[in-house]
Amino acid sequence: MRLAAALLILPFFLQLLGFGKTPLGGGLCGDLFLAQNPALAFQTPGFWYGVLFMGLLALQMGYGLALLLLPLLEVPIGSGWLRLGRGLVGLLFLLFLLTRTTGLPTPGPGGWVLEPVGVDPLSLLLVGLSLAGGVLLRENGGHGTAS
Repeated sequence: MRLAAALLILPFFLQLLGFGKTPLGGGLCGDLFLAQNPALAFQTPGFWYGVLFMGLLALQMGYGLALLLLPLLEVPIGSGWLRLGRGLVGLLFLLFLLTRTTGLPTPGPGGWVLEPVGVDPLSLLLVGLSLAGGVLLRENGGHGTAS
């Protein structure tokens, strides 16, 4: 369970590499701080995707921290809690696929636009770590206890 928690926490901090313009690319949220125009309606779809993924990565990090802290407080982690984590990882993966293939509706100067963004190595690493953490979230023999 600790390894799953670490894999769910790590993408939030690795995203900081994307803000530093490394050769790995911008990651899931790289366009968030590259905004040139202060008017929100004129931001690129990458900016809006960055806002969305920064929120999801923050939720995922909070979930991972809870996985680490709840056993220390002797609070049992039930099957619903594990399903929540797998759902969060599934949502992040689904939105990653949508934003990289068809795009999601984002506001633009001429109205709502559907524009996909490119894939870079850092974003693949972040999603891969999240998926690995989600795979490690499993139930032990159907008893609702974490393995």
